[in-house]
Amino acid sequence: MVLRKSGLAVAVLLAFSPAAFSSDLNINGFMNVTAGNLSTEDISLDGYDDGVSFDVGTLVGLQISKQVNETTSATMQLISRGSDNYSTEASWAYVTYAASEDTDIRMGRLRTPFFYYSDFLEVGYAYNWVRPPSIVYRLDAFSSISGVDVTHRFAIGGMDGSVQAYTGRYNDDFTLSGDTYNIELRRAAGMVFSLNSGDFGARLSYHQADLTLDANAALAGPDGRALDNLAAGGALAGVGDEFTADEDKAKFYQASVSYDNGSTAVIAEWTALDQTTALLNDDSAYLISAAQRFGDTTVHLTYTASEDDLESGVVGQVQKNAESKENSIILGMRYDYDSSTAFKVDIQQHDEELVNGAKGESGILYNVGMSLVF
Repeated sequence: MVLRKSGLAVAVLLAFSPAAFSSDLNINGFMNVTAGNLSTEDISLDGYDDGVSFDVGTLVGLQISKQVNETTSATMQLISRGSDNYSTEASWAYVTYAASEDTDIRMGRLRTPFFYYSDFLEVGYAYNWVRPPSIVYRLDAFSSISGVDVTHRFAIGGMDGSVQAYTGRYNDDFTLSGDTYNIELRRAAGMVFSLNSGDFGARLSYHQADLTLDANAALAGPDGRALDNLAAGGALAGVGDEFTADEDKAKFYQASVSYDNGSTAVIAEWTALDQTTALLNDDSAYLISAAQRFGDTTVHLTYTASEDDLESGVVGQVQKNAESKENSIILGMRYDYDSSTAFKVDIQQHDEELVNGAKGESGILYNVGMSLVF
């Protein structure tokens, strides 16, 4: 919110103008170096504990682009994360075909456009926080998808906008509450509509997929995975069929509005998850964030909250064993002490109102970090 989002593609990812491809090959990079400390062991937040950690939010990325000809280019983004022992993965790997001046078609491994900041989720320089609030930005495991998308840009009067439609598939392991599961999203599809007029912007998106998850009530036990035990609870209650996930429909909704005049910025974003299976609780989450820039320094304040939406009857009673409700207040400062570099400090008061259906605890997460693009 220090930079207008309409200019982020240029300022952060160094937009692919004809001049940028004068040598046919373009290499850009970004890095986030962070440290964090949680005030107590009584809560769990973003992988931090009550000791100082330098790896959780630290990452480095390289984006390599090649203009093959006038209409076709290839793009790859390589990311190494401290949270994954700095192993490297290709978060982007796609070919772009410019069907017209305003329409692009991409195919390959793409960023899943769930959120307002999805295109810049790894690029800490693009936003004020040390890292986006995980209460809302909670689908890290599915941030990339293999498929195809079409984006069309348009102008109406004094407004600029775009429409993006995509489809694809995802199959990989993901971690939830310390347990590892295999998940498959088939027939994934979505649409994103964005509109900007002067200092104001709005974004709406809808996403859906057929969800298959390998949770199995037969594997339940004292040392079993949480979702295996939840499925077993459903079986004991006589509603076990509700607690399976075999190509069950999952839907995700997002809406945001923003204002940014270059010195004052406000954004509000709302998301909701709605699923056919009872194995994963439906939920909704939102954030409201305001920032004010004073020269090279930006001060920001954010409130964010989420809560589960349980089913009725016996199914809902079983889901209470995994019910969650939480909120955070984040006070932060960003200092752009030189070109393409920013120093950040966040203090996050986090309240776990409900954890697995029981009253939770509160704590404070202290984060500092540096973000740069090169």
